[in-house]
Amino acid sequence: MTTSTSPISRPGLIWRALVLPAALIVLWALLDTFGALNSDILVSPGKVLVTAYEGFADGSLPGAALATLLRALTGWVIGAMLGLAVGVLLGLSGVARGLFDPSISSLRQIALFAWIPLLSAWLGNGEAMKITLIALGAFFPMALGAQAGCQNVPTPYREVGRVVELDRRAMLSKIIFPAAVPSILAGTELSLNIAWLGTFGAEYLIGTGYINGMGDGLGAYLAAAREYARMDQVLLGVLFLALIGIALDRFVLGLSRRLVPWRMP
Repeated sequence: MTTSTSPISRPGLIWRALVLPAALIVLWALLDTFGALNSDILVSPGKVLVTAYEGFADGSLPGAALATLLRALTGWVIGAMLGLAVGVLLGLSGVARGLFDPSISSLRQIALFAWIPLLSAWLGNGEAMKITLIALGAFFPMALGAQAGCQNVPTPYREVGRVVELDRRAMLSKIIFPAAVPSILAGTELSLNIAWLGTFGAEYLIGTGYINGMGDGLGAYLAAAREYARMDQVLLGVLFLALIGIALDRFVLGLSRRLVPWRMP
């Protein structure tokens, strides 16, 4: 008895991934057709489509999505760059690890949203506080990935550098940093995921409400929808968050495939 081990093509994988969402949409439509939906819990697909059309027509929905995306990317870039710098320092310097690693490891144990009361007291509830919270979420996974990558370079790699008598700069650029790229990319993926989740949490928990306009983002959009019991807007906001999150994840995954193709299936 033989078993087929031929790899599945990319279009095949995409179609497979769409099976479950398509089945759920069909089930949703059938429940609506037979009048089995409770509008307080789940509105009809048609109502969500109408709300989406209205949101695009008045610009509120793309405006909120753009505000969330820009906020997430701003916080992520700040946090990831700081995390990369700190992680590389800790990975290369035993002295730095001794001085800072215990403190950073302790801070990493604090849940992201537990920082909200402290940051609110220091920065208020404005944009600076939200960006700082998102950056905090991105900082730790990036620092951890960069530190692990630089610290755990295989010994044979280092020995090759010593045999060919590379100086410190060449050792970093030709041996250590290339070997650390997979771990840094893993930290990049995780930091972006956490930054995205942190963005929604910051907007939802700290947002001042959709009354301030579309610039408040999808989190505030969802908070206002819940406040006014607009289940159609709740579903639409969740759908947009999922789609943008998937797009960001695919972007980083594609980048990883290009930079380290041997790491990806």
